[in-house]
Amino acid sequence: MEKLEIFLLEETMGVVPEYWGLNQFANFNYSNVMKSLYLYDFPNAWKEGELKKKICTIGANDYFNKWTSEEFLVIEDSGLNGIFSLANEELVKGSIVNGKRTGIPLFGGNHQLLFYNKKLVNQVPETMQDLIAIAESVKKKKKLEFLDQSSYYTDYGFVFPTGACYFILPFLYGYGANLWSNSQIPISEDSLYKTICFLRELIYERKVAPIKWEQAESIECFTKGNAAYCIGGDWNIKEFDMATDSNLGICKIPKLERECRSTANASYLFVSKYIKEELHKNIREFCKLFLGQDIQASIIRNLYRMPAARNFSIDKNNFDEKLLKSYEVYKRAFIMPPKKEVTHMYHVLADLLEPNVLIRDNPEELTKKVILHLNDVESYYKNNLLKM
Repeated sequence: MEKLEIFLLEETMGVVPEYWGLNQFANFNYSNVMKSLYLYDFPNAWKEGELKKKICTIGANDYFNKWTSEEFLVIEDSGLNGIFSLANEELVKGSIVNGKRTGIPLFGGNHQLLFYNKKLVNQVPETMQDLIAIAESVKKKKKLEFLDQSSYYTDYGFVFPTGACYFILPFLYGYGANLWSNSQIPISEDSLYKTICFLRELIYERKVAPIKWEQAESIECFTKGNAAYCIGGDWNIKEFDMATDSNLGICKIPKLERECRSTANASYLFVSKYIKEELHKNIREFCKLFLGQDIQASIIRNLYRMPAARNFSIDKNNFDEKLLKSYEVYKRAFIMPPKKEVTHMYHVLADLLEPNVLIRDNPEELTKKVILHLNDVESYYKNNLLKM
């Protein structure tokens, strides 16, 4: 029997799907980092004529616009439309493009969290200034211990992936950006200016946080016990808990001018618009199994992700404290829509976080430049998207 070929990041689910009986319907092709998936693995697979007829991907709602925005099937207009009856309605809404449902949610989450190592600190900071002060105090106290390890990690009391724009979204919200959570301007000039000033101070002036760290560097620093706090996501919970010998604390991102509300998403199944008709059965059976009670419960217990099945509720008596703390943040989080403007924003903010860009111009000039780029969505889609 022919199978689907699903491309995804390894960190999305690890390799556990292969132990859930899902590999009877699909082969899983893993990329270790987003850059590989985005620039090489998926585009190279897409060039293969026959593979194009089997290909799917699992990822956040902006995947529909990630490449040329012409790869994937609009599920609502296909014979697969009935699958939506299995899924959480709010998460389904998160895949609406041009009024049509495009992706099938498999599980929710992807929200930013603040982690802390209870071996080093047991304080939950209320504000970002509290976080910086506590982290700096812990750093000084632990300096001698850090000197026995790589000096690469001795300078930071708390870490986050300063080169990954997804982790600065709560800061933008904390300074007043609405980020498509309502009908008002998503990113105002004032909120962007204040975020740029905050990041300049944090990274370049006070050197509280490192320059352009990716997730791998932040994860390594925190898991080795060389940072008391780390901003990450729900996908880090299992690894961080193991690294801290179950001494992991979880809380919301501390506030700035207002709460630093997290964004969330779901991991959606997107299907090639060239998919073979005979593989529709595989897709239906795959989703039926994935959105069943057993796998949804496994997703929560094993991966600390959130359910996507319709009418699945989290019983607080059946899950541990880490899951429940994450769930508290998730309930306050919001899903940004899969608009081209959102995908474009990620690319613009990624450029902003390149080394020394934050300090190349004064904050006022830099803010105006970034706003111009944010408003020029179509030029990106005309000039910079991969030609496949």
